[in-house]
Amino acid sequence: MSTTKRVARWAVLGCSLIAAVPAGAAGLACKPDVIVTNDKPASIKVLKFKYKTKVGGDTVFTEGLDNRKLAANGEKETWKSQKLGDAAVGIVVTETAIEYKNDNSGGGDGYGPPKTSKWVTRTYTCSDAQTYPHTITSADP
Repeated sequence: MSTTKRVARWAVLGCSLIAAVPAGAAGLACKPDVIVTNDKPASIKVLKFKYKTKVGGDTVFTEGLDNRKLAANGEKETWKSQKLGDAAVGIVVTETAIEYKNDNSGGGDGYGPPKTSKWVTRTYTCSDAQTYPHTITSADP
């Protein structure tokens, strides 16, 4: 086999290995703002940001959101530059949701089991300037 063909094969192999590296590992992870508003009549504890990508199909990816408590009737919190380890800049994020716990008035840690908000359909590519707003309402579980 000629040297040119060997170099070409190594170049193709190298490119396929780079493409297989997860977004976060390659340092290309998208870092949008995640905004959560609690419109429920009781507090909630925000646990995770969930998302699906066009590349990942139905796979649900998650990023922790610090178990932050939001007061009832409109408290809002913004997680600035939330790193999405499985979505590189330019990847289409197709759906997003929030995992949270409802206030259960003192039982256990004061909050019930984890719930997932309604999924919101998205159609745009992820970028560091992007925002993913979510409003948790009484219609959510």
